[in-house]
Amino acid sequence: MVNKTTIQHIFFDLDRTLWDYDKNVRESLFDLYDEYLRGLVIGDAATFHRVFLFENGRLWEDYTANKIGKDYLRQNRFFFTIRRMGLPDVDVAEALEKAYMAVTPAKKHLIPGVHETLSELSKRYRLHILTNGFEDAQNFKLENSGIRQYFDTVITSDAAQSTKPNRKIFLYSESKINSGPMHCVLVGDDLRADVGGARNAGWQAVHFHPNQEGEGVKLLEELLEHL
Repeated sequence: MVNKTTIQHIFFDLDRTLWDYDKNVRESLFDLYDEYLRGLVIGDAATFHRVFLFENGRLWEDYTANKIGKDYLRQNRFFFTIRRMGLPDVDVAEALEKAYMAVTPAKKHLIPGVHETLSELSKRYRLHILTNGFEDAQNFKLENSGIRQYFDTVITSDAAQSTKPNRKIFLYSESKINSGPMHCVLVGDDLRADVGGARNAGWQAVHFHPNQEGEGVKLLEELLEHL
């Protein structure tokens, strides 16, 4: 249970917490398959989507564990994906990455209830974003989906030179808002990176997990009740 009497700042993760990563990425990948891969690889658009999620997820785990950097992730996620599908082509992988980064952050699907929740919470608290995503993509998502106006501060792993759950990114966040851990709560979908990271840094945390149809609305309503 969150002790709301001490809370002044609410930090939100972005992907899968506010911005509907699963729906937005699926739309993008199905479009990219039709434009770049149809007839060239083993498998259909659903296969491409499934393999990309595996390879991208694996690389993101390495990135958050500081085993690889941003450039390595972006240079290889599509190459590893299409290689598994029988097309080890560097040029095609580069074209896919470029198109993906142009198309996906422009997608506007949000978790149901986001605008209503942020509007209500912004009347009582200062709101911020704390994301392991990259500076260019995350700011574009916020602007294009129409929710940037709710947030005082947007903190990315690029800017902090650290990723959740590392305590460094939480200390960096405190310094950016000139506040201490007792006044901060993080709302996020990842138990390890968001909830575990926040609690390890002395913050409070709310686990948000919109895994079923309609659940996002229910959980956001519960969040309003507790904050």
